Amino acid sequence: MDVVCRKYSCIYNDRAKCTRANLSINSSADCGDITIDKDKQVEDVSLDMFSHEPDIAPYHHCKNMNITCDSDTCIFNREGECFSNGIFVGSATTVAPCNSFVPR
Repeated sequence: MDVVCRKYSCIYNDRAKCTRANLSINSSADCGDITIDKDKQVEDVSLDMFSHEPDIAPYHHCKNMNITCDSDTCIFNREGECFSNGIFVGSATTVAPCNSFVPR
């Protein structure tokens, strides 16, 4: 499974990849583990996004990542664990929504 995250100011975000060992999605389908670092340098790719490829971390299979999910309405939730092939965490202003959420 690949875990992509657009919450770049989170301390666990490494060039759009989540580096946590354990990840939890709450009942509202938001990442419950975001920890914002207000001083973290975040690359603004909007200024030169068409002149060069943005610096992103390479794909890595998160075999050891334990992903729990409290959203009982998601089809990927099986007894509190996420069984999606990949997770995409969004970058909303105050939360980090699990954009891989698919309602039953």
